[in-house]
Amino acid sequence: MSTDDDALRREAKRRVEARTGFYWFAVVCAVVWTMLTVVWWMSGGGYFWPVWAMFGMGIALAFTAAAAFLPGLGRPTEDRIEREYRKLKRDTTDA
Repeated sequence: MSTDDDALRREAKRRVEARTGFYWFAVVCAVVWTMLTVVWWMSGGGYFWPVWAMFGMGIALAFTAAAAFLPGLGRPTEDRIEREYRKLKRDTTDA
């Protein structure tokens, strides 16, 4: 592999890891939001105060999604890294 191939592979791996991080953060948000909603409901309802945590975490989730560019789920596998690498390689040869 040449130096360009190594750089593309590192970038492919970085992208796959970013997407994986987004999905884990989405799961954490869902769990926290559910827990806060249950606490709100069990304390008698009223003013829906969990919306403020949801709003703040939602902004962070949106930025994480934008950075990750969404597709992919689970741990970065060699297959997914290879697919991303081939896509990057194709993009650089087309230019």
